[in-house]
Amino acid sequence: MNTGSVPGKDVVQIYMQSPYTKYDKDNGIEKASVELVGFAKTSEMKAGKSETVTIEVDKEEMKTYDANGKGTYIVDAGDYYFTAGENAHDALNNILAAKGKTTKDGMDYDGNPALVQNFTVDTLDSTTYAESAVTGNKISNQFDDVDIKHYDSSFKYLSRKDWKGTWPSTYEDGSLTASKELLDDLAISYTEDKDAVMPETGVISKEFGELNAAMFIGRDYDDKLWDVLLNQLTVDEMTKLVRMGGYATVPIKSINLPGTSNLDGPAGISNTLVGGNKQGMAYPAEVVMASTWNVKLIKKMGESVGEDGIRNEVAGWYAPGVNTHRTPFGGRNFEYFSEDGFLSGKLSASEVKGVQSKGTFVYMKHFALNDQETNRLGGAMFANEQAMREIYLKPFETTVREGDARGAMAAMNRIGARWAGGHKGLMTETLRNEWGFKGTVVTDQASLSHFAYQDLREGIEAGTNLWLNTDSKLWKLSNDQLTPTVVNHLRESVHNILYSIVNSNAMNGISTSSRIVEITPLWQYWLIAANVVILLAALAIIVFVTRKLKKQNKVNISA
Repeated sequence: MNTGSVPGKDVVQIYMQSPYTKYDKDNGIEKASVELVGFAKTSEMKAGKSETVTIEVDKEEMKTYDANGKGTYIVDAGDYYFTAGENAHDALNNILAAKGKTTKDGMDYDGNPALVQNFTVDTLDSTTYAESAVTGNKISNQFDDVDIKHYDSSFKYLSRKDWKGTWPSTYEDGSLTASKELLDDLAISYTEDKDAVMPETGVISKEFGELNAAMFIGRDYDDKLWDVLLNQLTVDEMTKLVRMGGYATVPIKSINLPGTSNLDGPAGISNTLVGGNKQGMAYPAEVVMASTWNVKLIKKMGESVGEDGIRNEVAGWYAPGVNTHRTPFGGRNFEYFSEDGFLSGKLSASEVKGVQSKGTFVYMKHFALNDQETNRLGGAMFANEQAMREIYLKPFETTVREGDARGAMAAMNRIGARWAGGHKGLMTETLRNEWGFKGTVVTDQASLSHFAYQDLREGIEAGTNLWLNTDSKLWKLSNDQLTPTVVNHLRESVHNILYSIVNSNAMNGISTSSRIVEITPLWQYWLIAANVVILLAALAIIVFVTRKLKKQNKVNISA
């Protein structure tokens, strides 16, 4: 009810408390006292008016990740408490009140037990969520190597079962002596498959004839005809498409694939980094967007960004920012929604639905654990598997599963010792095989030589597809490096890139009979002419100065 004197909206929030059991304590599973599992924004209510809001909580929110016991998601046996609350603290007080606690027990104010519902699970369930609800694939540990205990078994995580005994001190001075294993794992690594066979390239099908990109608009990702299209491409075409993906993708004339423009960023389509006249509306920072708790409003904003994409002929948008506010000092926190993975995921998925409904595909970023802006190149970020999945990956998962995001941007940092874009457990096993992602993964900035740790061969093996690179000399592979293994990985990357492009606004106005023709814009001719004039002027100055110096030298000798 609106108890104020003016019209307004409110947010109804639902929180859950999970049981914290002996099994959890024995297996290192941590539980929050309460966690957000549902919310809804009311309509605008006049003063004195009320509104009934219905919120459904998915049973899947009850799962937790058991890395050390079952090695998958489980639902604990025990009592689960659900309550409405104005915030997490209010929700906890309500649950404590339902358990018979009062201010006499140390609470700062009495909760409302009438707002609490109890649900009991009789037996631990280790099967329901041990398989992906999207793909049916088994879910298992993928991030053992990201856990600092992989390199230092003596490390202790802070645990609610023993606050005092587990209070962190191991690295309190900020230092960690790197072991030989850690140093070895920091090196670039990829595997050559000795049994790999070189795929067909540059071949027109006798059965289907010459195919073009427009024939694949709306075609299923797993359609067998993709193989026929990919067979038409040459190794040179595939390599160029994959390694030259900075703020654009190159056209491929042989299949009539148009080039695309891809721009930043989370506050609206922006030309700040690359110049030009492609500029969209500027929107509030994501941290402000999250403060609205309004999924419908955020979806409308996404639709507006999509409209900007159509007007500016921008097919790919380097957004939204989906990382978690792990620390208040995170340099990109303004570009990320929240410290709460549930809230971030719901808002991000809603925005993505709006953007992609207009044909602009997104690159959710920075995937994953991008914790800092200063010195972020290659920084090693560590977290255990439960924290990875339940906190830092959760908003990305929701953005894929509910928002159908068709693009992601690999973070510059490492997760554990491996560059995020080169971590197969992240880019393929989790993103694609578990969440069902279909689309393109692009690197973060890769146009300079000091980004060399974002290795192309390691990346395409792991599941990264496109290099955000504008330097035509970078990431070139020699003939010896283009092995059957590498070419097959290139082919799969091209499949993912093409899938994103053919289902975007880049194909607006293009039919199966269209022909892509490369032209040189008038401004480029003027630029070439200007360069020639500058070069001639420089040469003239050099000749003039050289002659004058020679003349002076002769005068000095005769003197």
